[in-house]
Amino acid sequence: MSASTVAAIGALVDEYRELTPVLAEHLEDNEGEILPHLVLADVVRWLAARVDSDRDICSSILNWLEREYLRGPEDVRGLIAVSGVEMIPDPGQPGSALRQLLGPSLREVDSWLV
Repeated sequence: MSASTVAAIGALVDEYRELTPVLAEHLEDNEGEILPHLVLADVVRWLAARVDSDRDICSSILNWLEREYLRGPEDVRGLIAVSGVEMIPDPGQPGSALRQLLGPSLREVDSWLV
């Protein structure tokens, strides 16, 4: 955990208020501490559950992650690659359609698409 990864999670939730309950549950489960990798994994599960019913918000959030991956420091890039892209369900599993929404940089770090 670093200040920049915590800040990235804060910026994500600030931009997408729909994710506030995800962060709130995480904070409750972790005694008020933000553990960025766990939060982002929870966000990916949230996206996977909605990709078929609310593709627009899923696409928007993945576009945000793409931009942050491109401009972020190494620890934020690692956060997004490991706890974001790698947490997308495997092909054929519910929610795996998220892969179709990944931008070019995130597609490069997805082991299923390389």
